Amino acid sequence: MKIEVIGAGAWGTALACHAARMADRQVTLWARDAEQCAAMQTSRENRRYLGGVTLPDALQLAALTEGAYSTLAASADLVIVATPMAGLRTSLNGLREARAPVAWLCKGFEAAAPGAQGLLGHEVCAQVAPDLACGVLSGPSFALEVARGQPTALVASSAH
Repeated sequence: MKIEVIGAGAWGTALACHAARMADRQVTLWARDAEQCAAMQTSRENRRYLGGVTLPDALQLAALTEGAYSTLAASADLVIVATPMAGLRTSLNGLREARAPVAWLCKGFEAAAPGAQGLLGHEVCAQVAPDLACGVLSGPSFALEVARGQPTALVASSAH
C-alpha cells in the first residue's frame, strides 16, 4: 500500500512514522518547507515538531511543491492531509482528481471573513472536491504516543 502524507508537523510525522513501520506500506512524508525536509533527511528526526523520535529508514521524505499534488494523487492508495485547517482547501483543491481516498487530520474551522461563519473540513471538501472519497481522522490522542507506537485512540469518520 502506498501512503502519501502531506504535512510534516507533529501529527503528519507521527502517522507517517507509524505507517512506515508496517512491512506492506510505502510511505512518503511531504514537507512544505524544503529546508525542514532536508534537515529531516539528514538527521532522520523531525526536531522542529517531534524531537526525540527517529524516523524509520523506510519513511521517504519529499518537499511539497505545487506540481507535486497531481503526482502523488495519481500514484497513492491513500492520501493523508496533515496540515493546519488553513491548508486544507489548497490540499483538497490539488487532490480533486485523486483516485485514492483522502483523510484529513485538520481540526477546527476554516477562517472566515468577519461576520461570516467558518467552515468545517467536510464543508470545505464539499465546496472544493465534492466527488472525492474522503473523511476525517481525529483523536483523542497525542502525536508523540502515535509516533512511539503506544496504545492510543483515534476516530475515523466518512460518508464513503
